[in-house]
Amino acid sequence: MLAFDFDGTLFRLPVDFAGLKADLGLAPDAKLGPLFQQYLDEGNTEGLDVVTRYERESVPRGEFTTGARELLEALTGRYQLAIVTRNSRHCVFDALGNLADGLFVIGREDVARLKPDPEGVHAVLKHFGVTAEEAVLVGDTYHDVEAAHAAGARSVIVRNESLKFRPEGADTYIETLSELLPALEG
Repeated sequence: MLAFDFDGTLFRLPVDFAGLKADLGLAPDAKLGPLFQQYLDEGNTEGLDVVTRYERESVPRGEFTTGARELLEALTGRYQLAIVTRNSRHCVFDALGNLADGLFVIGREDVARLKPDPEGVHAVLKHFGVTAEEAVLVGDTYHDVEAAHAAGARSVIVRNESLKFRPEGADTYIETLSELLPALEG
C-alpha cells in the first residue's frame, strides 16, 4: 500500500498566504501550520473554511510535481493508493481530477490530529486492512517521516526544492517521483 502526501509531493499549491493571513486576522509573520491544528482542536470551522477556500482557489495556478501525473497513472491498479494530507480533501480532488478516482483520501477534515501525528496513516491502514509493514508513506517534509514512523510504516522522501532542509530519518530519499517505482522494486 502506498500513501502520498499531497502538497509539495504530488502537486504544488501556490496559496496566497499573505491574503490568507490577512483574512484570518493574523500578523504577516504568523506560522500557519500550528494554527490549522489549533482550529481543529477548537472546532473553528469558519477559520478552516477560509483556509480551504484559499487552497481551492490556488488549484488552477498549481501544477503537478515532476513525474507525479505519470506515476499515479502507472500505479493505478498495481497498488492500493491513498493520500494523507494536512490540506482539505476537496482541494486534492480539485487538483487531481480523474487521477483521484480510486484513491482513498484523508484530508484535515477527516482527522482530529494532523501529521506528524500518525492518525491519518492509521486510518489508511485500517481502510485497506494492511499492516504498517506493508505500507509506505511518500512525502516531502518531516511531518511525513514522523507520521510514517510513528505508525510503523516506511517513509520515502522526494526532494522539494522549495524547502531549505531535507528532512532527516527517512528510509529512502529520491530526487523525483519518477524514481519511486525503481526504489520500491529494488
